[in-house]
Amino acid sequence: MYLADRAQHVHEVIAPAIAQGKIVLSDRHTDSTVAYQGYGRGFDLQLLLSLNRIASQGLTPDITFLLDCPVQLGLSRTVHRRSGSATVKSNDRFENEKLEFHEKVRQGFLDLARAEPARFHVIDASRSEQKVFAAVREIVDRRLDLSN
Repeated sequence: MYLADRAQHVHEVIAPAIAQGKIVLSDRHTDSTVAYQGYGRGFDLQLLLSLNRIASQGLTPDITFLLDCPVQLGLSRTVHRRSGSATVKSNDRFENEKLEFHEKVRQGFLDLARAEPARFHVIDASRSEQKVFAAVREIVDRRLDLSN
C-alpha cells in the first residue's frame, strides 16, 4: 500500500510540480520505506529499492535531511507531542514497536546516509528545534545560492 500510494503521489503531484520547475518538499519518501520496511521489518532491501524505483518513476530527491537523534529521545518527544494534542491521543503502530525495531530503523537511515553522502545531510536533532532549523536553513540557503 505504501508503494501504491507513492506511485500515485509521484504521478499526480511530484512529477507535475517538477515539470513546472517547482521545488518539492516531502517529509517522507522512498528512504522511509527502506528504513522501516527493510531494516525495521526485515524485508528484502534490494526488492524494496527496485519497487521504490518503479513507484517513484525513478525520481530521487536532490537533497535529504536526516534528522537524527537517539531513539529514546525521539520516542520521548513523540509522546510529549502527542500528549499536548487534543486530537491525537493514542500511539500509532510504529510507536508501539519495541525499542529494537526503532534502533534498526535508525541504523537503516544512517546506512542509507553513508551510502549517499552527497544527497544526505545528517543533522543532530538532539539539539533544540531552533538549532536544528538553523542547520537545515543554512544548507538550503547554500544550495539555493549555488543554483542561481
